[in-house]
Amino acid sequence: MPPDGAYLGIFDDETLLFQGVVSGQFEHHQRLTKVEVLGISPTFEKDLKTILAAKSLEYNPVFFQGKDSKPSDYLENCNALFYWNRVTGKIALSDYFKGNRCVDVSGQYIERSFKIQQIAMPLGRAVIDLKVHWTQNLSGAFNASPYIARAFPEKIVATLTPDAVTNHWPLNDQRLGLGRRQSGYRVEHSTITPMHLSGLRPYTKPFCTKQGNAEKSLTTKIHYFKTALKIHWKYNQPRVEHMVIQGQLNHCQHLFTQHRIRHIPISIELPKSEKAMFFETSQGAEFIEYATRIVQAQLRASARCIQVLCTLSWNLGRDLTINDSLKADGKFEGKITKVRHVVKGLQRCVEVTVGCVIQSGDLVNSIIESADEYPPNYADDETQSADCLLGIAHPKLHPKDIIANIVVKNSALEQEAYLLQNQYPVRNNMNAVLQEVPTSIHIELKDLRTNKTLVRRFEKTLRVVEVPGRVN
Repeated sequence: MPPDGAYLGIFDDETLLFQGVVSGQFEHHQRLTKVEVLGISPTFEKDLKTILAAKSLEYNPVFFQGKDSKPSDYLENCNALFYWNRVTGKIALSDYFKGNRCVDVSGQYIERSFKIQQIAMPLGRAVIDLKVHWTQNLSGAFNASPYIARAFPEKIVATLTPDAVTNHWPLNDQRLGLGRRQSGYRVEHSTITPMHLSGLRPYTKPFCTKQGNAEKSLTTKIHYFKTALKIHWKYNQPRVEHMVIQGQLNHCQHLFTQHRIRHIPISIELPKSEKAMFFETSQGAEFIEYATRIVQAQLRASARCIQVLCTLSWNLGRDLTINDSLKADGKFEGKITKVRHVVKGLQRCVEVTVGCVIQSGDLVNSIIESADEYPPNYADDETQSADCLLGIAHPKLHPKDIIANIVVKNSALEQEAYLLQNQYPVRNNMNAVLQEVPTSIHIELKDLRTNKTLVRRFEKTLRVVEVPGRVN
């Protein structure tokens, strides 16, 4: 009995056919021992790194977030396989449809062993639902003072009731607004100081009143202020962009059978970004291109749905590998998918399995949408926001993008008119009259963030995908 872990090599006329490690599975029958040997590539990781370093495979690791990459991940978007050389133990790439050489076995296979069958139905369509999730994260600051000043008739903060203005002026580090959406506003810097400017009236026009037989003229001071109000804003808006990419395969059975449809959901979580649109970025374009190749590769791979089994003589078949193609008598032509060496007594033969491509159909190869154009996006009723600002499309906001409205009630001119027309000098207490019309400033800031996640949808229909051509 061979020891566990022994290394076994099989030779034929000093030619190494196979080497591997004994697995420890033995079966004894009529003085013979059946041994299971595992052909494990000793250079797998090194060879794989070499293939990737040579850019032989397009691989986008962002598509495989949260998990260690598997060998199959690297083949997701191309019609290729990892080919393991059973003699040298090295890993290389092999085309899914065509081997490095095509061997003609016409009249050289055992006729009774020939068997051809369809093992699967080719895909009619392949659809990728690519959802990209991220949070648009922005921040900035702006000075609201000039806009407040412009809301006053004299284009400067002017009042007859200074305490009403100064007592309600925002403080440093004060949060503005109510609710979770508007809580992104905070006062970064705030000052309000009296000022004296030449050319501005220091007092109101006189109001005459009688005290007995004498007339007396009264005025009240107009207070002017220099202000600074720097407001800091933060914006964290969840976003989703949903791209549906679909393609159709042109095969001979599409008119006679039900189409198989393969749905491939891909959901990707990205880090925070300032961008408002993802698929318009260079990385988004790479995602679309990568997903497009996945659709095309899936459709083409499904066309290899005809399987041929035949038995060859030992001398003809012993050197065949899955990196070769076979053709015979016009009956079949395809890529070898399995090679099995068989020894029965003194007889030796090779059983070969070949994967063949189904014929193309008669679909019109028309371009519904060119590959470098985006379809127009459409709004979704469930996610469309009724807020004033449907997300921020650019990272730098102008104050007018944030300030919805500034309302000043009872400026100095309005207070003066109120004294003249309504109350004074009929009522002798000017201060009491002014308390009825104190100056107030109301700033309305827009809700930057919507209640719901912002969703944008795109669709992309590929031109009809043709089945791979026959091997030569």
